[in-house]
Amino acid sequence: MTRQEEDRESAREVRRHPLLVYYNLGRRYRPPALLLIILGLFAFLPGFIEELDTGVAEPETLAVIGLVLILVGAALWLFTMLATHYSYVEARPDVLVVRGPFHQTMVSYHRIRVVQPVQVSQLFPRKELKGMGRPLVRPLLAMTAAEVQMRSWPEPKERLMRRYGRYLFSPRTEGWLFIVPAYSALIRQIDAAIQRKGERDRGGTAYEDPIERLKYYSEPGS
Repeated sequence: MTRQEEDRESAREVRRHPLLVYYNLGRRYRPPALLLIILGLFAFLPGFIEELDTGVAEPETLAVIGLVLILVGAALWLFTMLATHYSYVEARPDVLVVRGPFHQTMVSYHRIRVVQPVQVSQLFPRKELKGMGRPLVRPLLAMTAAEVQMRSWPEPKERLMRRYGRYLFSPRTEGWLFIVPAYSALIRQIDAAIQRKGERDRGGTAYEDPIERLKYYSEPGS
């Protein structure tokens, strides 16, 4: 198989892996968004049904309040849709794409040191989860994530953490943490893309199985 054919085959295999932390975030805010929209619609009713006009506020005033509630609810609903359906990590042939609800980051494969599986519960102990960590991460503690250790960051890490939140980053090393439904497939895709990238840079050496490539990397702290 030629290099061009390998690239085309790789492109066909690319999948967008949904980020489950954002999926949980979207689910959390979906009911409040729907409630705001419903309350906004109810605020319009006194202007159409006289029996509902209690005299506490003018129908026109209630209509304005209702419109504001609907707009806020619609904006929140849009956020939930972006979080649940358009937040993903994608191993493209030439770059790793990290996509959040409002931001996208391209990561060069040259910046990646190693990709490995890790238990979510080892990085985020249940007892230490507080605030938003409870609804976002607790349902995912039994899962295995893909930890992408970095040689360097495409942007300052602090800026990336402000964009994406702390739960997309490994607390034990300099790296991303992708909690996705098919972590093993994502690891294979990233590893294969790194291998192909290295082959191009070296002028095309033989493909080496991703499992075999683990011998080149040492565990953190070793």
